[in-house]
Amino acid sequence: MEPAIEDTQPRRTHHSFLSVIPQLVICDGKQKQRQTFFDVSKDCYYTESIPEICNKFIYACSHGWLVLVDLNFEDCYLWNPISLVKIQLPLLPESFNYHFCVLSSPPCDPTCHIMFFRVCSSSFLFCQPGDLEFTEQELECGDNSKLLHATVVGKTIYCITTRMRIDGKNHLFIVEFTGSKVQFVELITLEPLWPDSLEITNQQAYLIDGCGELFMVRMMCFGVVREKVREFLVFQMDFSEKRWVKLNSIGERTIFLSWHWGICCSAAELGIKPNSIYYTRRNDRLLYVFDLENQSISRSLPCPIVSRFSTLDWIMM
Repeated sequence: MEPAIEDTQPRRTHHSFLSVIPQLVICDGKQKQRQTFFDVSKDCYYTESIPEICNKFIYACSHGWLVLVDLNFEDCYLWNPISLVKIQLPLLPESFNYHFCVLSSPPCDPTCHIMFFRVCSSSFLFCQPGDLEFTEQELECGDNSKLLHATVVGKTIYCITTRMRIDGKNHLFIVEFTGSKVQFVELITLEPLWPDSLEITNQQAYLIDGCGELFMVRMMCFGVVREKVREFLVFQMDFSEKRWVKLNSIGERTIFLSWHWGICCSAAELGIKPNSIYYTRRNDRLLYVFDLENQSISRSLPCPIVSRFSTLDWIMM
């Protein structure tokens, strides 16, 4: 397992964000003041210290914008690394405890909404650019419904919920905004996707924009601490049949998974491994690649100078 090569070429602007494939951003150091960018196709990394990202969590990367939240949850804004435009968002509530965010469309779009979700919870936050405060709302999708994940395909927000303690069924919804309220329009109810092995002790679901298609990726884990990845299952939503179709191959596409969101892009002629899933794990500085064809997992060290307690996120502008 050889470490990647450091790229020492000088960089004068943040246009280094501009890439046709996702880049892995590793934030580490005191107060996350250092950002290391890893280019998968070139197998090299470079380090910067960008003021807008220092002391911040990256909660989402969508439509060319980053949603950034202060480490102390005291500040929140949208930032475009190419234009350098920054759009302030309302103060976060003191009880802020959310895991990921979706941006429905670019902030110049009057229908743009920002939504914060918490996995396995029924509450969420939302606002529009220019709002003075966030609105907190509970899921109205039936008793004991808990959110598993959400994503945006085009301008449509999809979310999947479950009633694990009742019947384990999954429910797929479209999110619609009506005035100052959010409505969840159910598309389909699905039978639970139980693991086919007793070794599986945990699974994490991701909804992903699969190059215009709605994908669901399930990361199947095992072990006492439920952190070791055994395999990934990929499904595509067939809206005409109203069912998830399991994919044995995603063709020339590649999926990149951060801890709470994912990116999919075409791997054709980009120097990245097709039909594969690149992913990272918490408290682990390694990069893993799951090959969907032979069901194997390989690993590499993208940067030898960062701490294992760094945060690693995929972004693509």
